[in-house]
Amino acid sequence: MDFRDLQFFQAVARHKSVTKAAEELNYVQSNVTTRITRLERELKTSLFYRNGKGMTLTPSGRILIHYADRILQLMNEARNAFLAPQGPLKLGSTESTAAVYLPSLLKAYHQSYPDVDLSLTTGSSEQLIEQVLHYELDGAFVVGPVNHADLRSSVFVEEELVLITAPHHEQIRSAGDLQDQTILVYNAGCCYRAKLEEWLRAEGIRPVKRMEFSTLDGLLGCVKAGLGVALVAHSFAREDRSGQIKLHSMPDAYKHATTFFIRRNDMQPTPALTHFMELIDAFADEKRRVTED
Repeated sequence: MDFRDLQFFQAVARHKSVTKAAEELNYVQSNVTTRITRLERELKTSLFYRNGKGMTLTPSGRILIHYADRILQLMNEARNAFLAPQGPLKLGSTESTAAVYLPSLLKAYHQSYPDVDLSLTTGSSEQLIEQVLHYELDGAFVVGPVNHADLRSSVFVEEELVLITAPHHEQIRSAGDLQDQTILVYNAGCCYRAKLEEWLRAEGIRPVKRMEFSTLDGLLGCVKAGLGVALVAHSFAREDRSGQIKLHSMPDAYKHATTFFIRRNDMQPTPALTHFMELIDAFADEKRRVTED
């Protein structure tokens, strides 16, 4: 079975017309007809009903189109995998992931594929999911779980969450210790914020005040100044070497978060995105191996 025969067959099945398929493929009609006839002869079956309204698939044709679509898709993916990545690659990330994990990842990618015009947008998980769904980003790192029929996701990193305060703050041992505290949170749509608020609601705690920030740098600066308490990833807190923050544990039920890389199901990955996802997989595998050891 010839690869080109399958391409001709797929085009005729899509257009239900030899004429339109020939126009798309830039071949004469007789060439298309010959290809289809040869394929039918090889498979010893009729693939189309031919009538005045055009060409429709027979039961045998419906079986073959299922395999033809898969074969041609795999051939396209294989071809793309060997093309040099270039052009735009628009990614998104939560701020903490961008600050802790992406610098080394993006550096390695840029060194390997300098012709890719890579851009990074930061925001809350909720904002980034919407941008991926609306084709504004090729992919994004978000805190999950992510359950949407139009998205596929893969685990990037498992995180532990901690409360942070100024160094002089008393040790926080329960949600009740936050009753009279100001809670510092990131923009609406932040999964860490949602997890903190869920914990406080479950314990019947209503903090004195909530202050919202648009950047993690601003939030961290106000924590250091003693303005209040915030919930962040332990990896992000560990990156701060100033000695101006104090870490407090969270209950087991609320201390874990998983960051996923998401993209749309219906978008064929470009070579630039394909190679970036390979780098992500290698990073995640190494992270799991270190954790298991």
